[in-house]
Parts: sequence; structure tokens; C-alpha cells
Amino acid sequence: MNATWGKEHLLNKIAVEFVRYVLEQNPKADNFVAIYDAMSRTACARSFHNLGHEELAMAGISFSLLDTNKLEELIAQAQRLMVSK
Repeated sequence: MNATWGKEHLLNKIAVEFVRYVLEQNPKADNFVAIYDAMSRTACARSFHNLGHEELAMAGISFSLLDTNKLEELIAQAQRLMVSK
């Protein structure tokens, strides 16, 4: 395993764990807009390991509306992991 892959894997893991945290804290968020809003509120409050928008961006979470496809994929991945537990 090279160092780049290891770093990308860790950052993706942080991103997925953030989304899982948001989904667990907001069980009524059942559509993209509600989940996006909950994620943004969580980032503003830094309630997930004190990570804000800037730190989450470094982990691969973009709140840009230009990146909604990537965010939707990340949400789907987190939801699949929650179901498999």
C-alpha cells in the first residue's frame, strides 16, 4: 500500500463517518436537501470531532452545489453501511 492510497482511504473514512454521524443525529432527514442542511449545521457547530467546513473539505466533503453528485454518492455509501450494521 502506498502512502497516497492510505491517506485517501483515511480521509474517505472520515467523510463517511461524518455522514453517518449526521444521519444518526437527524433520523428524520430523509431527502438530500434535509441531509445537506443537517450536514451544514453539523459542520457549522463543529459537533463531529470539532471538524468544520474547512477540515471536512480536506477530508473530501464539499458543500459546493457543483459537487452534489459526489455528496449524494457519499450519503448513499454511509446509508448502506448503516443498514449493514
